[in-house]
Amino acid sequence: MPRPCSTLLVFAIAASLISALRFARAQEVRPPSQPSPVAPMLKPREVGSPPPASAERSGFDFGSYGRVGVGLDGRGHSGYGTNVVSRGSRLEKAPYLELSFYYTGVIKGDPEKLWRVVLVPAFATGDLFHYTGNLESHLAIRNAYAETVNLGVRGLTLWVGSRMWRGDDIYLFDYWPLDNLNTIGAGAVFERRGWRAALHAGLNRLDNLFQYQTLDTPPRGLGPAGTATVLDRPRFVASLKLQKQLGTIPGAKVALYGELHLLPAGELTDPADMRKTALPSDNGWVAGAQFGGWLRPYVFANLWLRIAGGLAAYGELGVPRSLDPSRRVSGALEVVGAASMNWESKWLGVMLGAYLRRFGDPAPGDYNPQSYTEGIVAVRPTVYLSEFFHTAIELSYQARKSDGLDFVAARVLTPQVFRFSLMPLVAPLGRGGYSRPNLYLLYTVSRMNDDAFVALYDPKDVRYGNNVVHYIGTGVEWWFNSSYR
Repeated sequence: MPRPCSTLLVFAIAASLISALRFARAQEVRPPSQPSPVAPMLKPREVGSPPPASAERSGFDFGSYGRVGVGLDGRGHSGYGTNVVSRGSRLEKAPYLELSFYYTGVIKGDPEKLWRVVLVPAFATGDLFHYTGNLESHLAIRNAYAETVNLGVRGLTLWVGSRMWRGDDIYLFDYWPLDNLNTIGAGAVFERRGWRAALHAGLNRLDNLFQYQTLDTPPRGLGPAGTATVLDRPRFVASLKLQKQLGTIPGAKVALYGELHLLPAGELTDPADMRKTALPSDNGWVAGAQFGGWLRPYVFANLWLRIAGGLAAYGELGVPRSLDPSRRVSGALEVVGAASMNWESKWLGVMLGAYLRRFGDPAPGDYNPQSYTEGIVAVRPTVYLSEFFHTAIELSYQARKSDGLDFVAARVLTPQVFRFSLMPLVAPLGRGGYSRPNLYLLYTVSRMNDDAFVALYDPKDVRYGNNVVHYIGTGVEWWFNSSYR
């Protein structure tokens, strides 16, 4: 019997294919939607955002984001990535698939006032069936929310549900340096005269002993055995982003951003002796800023600075690996400086990404191995040999240094990796570093120092001990009407 998540994914794919056929018969094939003059230049994936708020787009629509790749390491083993930083190169990432479904309606015949429902099932982790022969699917719902547009106040959008709440990213690393939240909650966006204010608040409760615990209970009376919830402390997360746009083409924008994280107190129970350990309430915060500018579509640069403390230093889905003596993480601190840029001409495109990150663990001590500094810089020039056939080269360097001794290696590790990648590719929608879909061949050679493979692998692992790592493979990436916003 197929598992429920696999069945749901099959139905979702079937629905999208049926809708695509109906849509194709209804009209001629249209060229891909062109970016608006401002936002997509700073966040290229918004080229595939939910359909514009207009009566012409009312009714059902759909989109997708996906990447699929496979490779070998040149020694007969499966290909693998060689990242030693938290957010390294995305080229060898595991397959990931999303289907985005939208239904938009007009309120009382006014084409400016809309309601919309967004549902995004995703195959989130693991290899695909054709690689493993395993029918089990890892299904996740990445977005499930409804929103209203211009209802009551022009320029106001209200939403409630489960949502990825994101800003601009560094594409080369698949990394959102400033704002990237996943919660169930509500939000409001107000836009007018170049100003944009976005407020959000929500909850999450990770299935982890840091936030949630259940214990088996014996039968009661005639009832069956059950479970008791002995720890239940959802995290409250709120965010506020204020942004001002300056000009159109060329133009710029400045944004200020903040988050608040609150976690109530609870008690962790040892199932062996039922002894309870107090988990005190905790909190976290984020303060950050972004400056972006653009000359024309897809010629842009972004700079970010983010400082996070306490719970927020781990992100909203992160679980602390260590605590301070009071069993809190108030001493945790993350500081990130990041940059991205893209430049395009008829025959050449250049994409760049970089960040430097410092993470301070809340446990005391100046030589804590859980505290570290890391950074990466990558550049990807692409030569447009013709309209549809391109060749990209990606060069990158990444390094990480811990403050204390690695307990296995008995020394301070400073893993470093130099990478060179060659990507001949086919882009059926023409030139551009963000032109999707693209189909590509990939060859990557990584030069790792000894600390890199010691930090990444156990000595029994077949990948251990290799200073030079090859990846030979192929892949595809696409997006259209994607739910990234």
